[in-house]
Amino acid sequence: MRILYNIAFFIFGIFYLPYLVVTRRYRYGMKDRLGILPEKIKAICSKNKIIWVHAVSVGEAKTAGILAPLLRKAYPRHSILFSTVTHTGNKVAQTIAAGNEGVFYLPFDLSFIVDRVVKLIKPEIFISLETELWPNLIHSVYKSGARLILANGRISNRSYPRYKKSKCFISGLLKKFSLMLMQSGLDAQRIIALGAPEEKVFVTGNLKFDIPLVDSGAKSTELRKKMNISENEVFVVAGSTHRGEEEILIECFSNLKKDYPRLRLLIAPRHIERVQEIEKFLNKSEFETMKVSLLGLQPAASNLQPVFILDTMGELKSMYAAADIVFVGKSLVKKGGQNPIEPASLGKPIIFGRYMFNFQDASKILLECKAALEAESREGLYSAIKFLLNNPEERKKLGVNAREAIGKNSGSAQKTINLILK
Repeated sequence: MRILYNIAFFIFGIFYLPYLVVTRRYRYGMKDRLGILPEKIKAICSKNKIIWVHAVSVGEAKTAGILAPLLRKAYPRHSILFSTVTHTGNKVAQTIAAGNEGVFYLPFDLSFIVDRVVKLIKPEIFISLETELWPNLIHSVYKSGARLILANGRISNRSYPRYKKSKCFISGLLKKFSLMLMQSGLDAQRIIALGAPEEKVFVTGNLKFDIPLVDSGAKSTELRKKMNISENEVFVVAGSTHRGEEEILIECFSNLKKDYPRLRLLIAPRHIERVQEIEKFLNKSEFETMKVSLLGLQPAASNLQPVFILDTMGELKSMYAAADIVFVGKSLVKKGGQNPIEPASLGKPIIFGRYMFNFQDASKILLECKAALEAESREGLYSAIKFLLNNPEERKKLGVNAREAIGKNSGSAQKTINLILK
């Protein structure tokens, strides 16, 4: 079976190579992906017991950041290694790792590569976040004697039918896990239906709800001053937008601006390489544009009211802090949405589209707590923003409800650690 999978993965790699070249993603961590790990990682592994935490991208890496302090406390004699797939996830993980910890890119899932890496790392515990199932990696870690744990697991409406088609294969992988800690009862039911032993499956909630609740007031004032946004202007931040959404946002913004001249907008694309594409599109519109990053942001002297484009990663939360209204992107197009918990923790009124299937539990909780609005279409987005512009008290109420919803649904991290320790 491993031979067939290796052949299939190798063929996929041949067709995937042009994409790496065109997007220039081959520049990031290619040695790691080939199993040639940095000397720092080798040194850590030679001297310490290892907990290996795998987080695919930015969202999972931030989740790892919530879990990491509790892991350090529970296992003070261990070092944590973080692996990621994406470059942006790697950058976030670098900010989480402590002095005796390391970060690397996940090796390609070919048996001769992952066998070598697992032999080098020798993990005692391997934690995979949010249902990352790499067959050769799972097999190698299992054979090494490490405990495999699936944490913050979820199975979306979109992925479940695909998993069911390969249940015979998936069930064998799931049986190798010591624990499967799922976000919701539905996720637990689905993974058991796919072949996971019921006694190993527990519902622990969503780790992302354990995000700290902070007062964004001082940060908001500082950022708005630098961006020349006055307190009587309404600042809309559209976070993690996807292709097709910027056109909708600008159409809504243009129409609303006629009646609400003191409306301001920032667009933060999910993929930073799209900044120039968005800038070109906006330059054809009636609006001035300005690219911003916190590192290079200086107090604005201009009276212009540009549409801002965030052109750096890792700064969206700060922009959320300055917002009066937040739109969570990747949700007006059929891409599954982005994490609404971050702006909710800051007490911001949130709008997202109908396509939130990758965050279905979080979005459901916020809607049930009257902490967010759902826009069915571009007309729905226009109506939702207009409603919040006309009703400042509703904006405030949504924000208060959002913070309360986060507080009520926190505690997953401690549940996760308790079950791992058992």
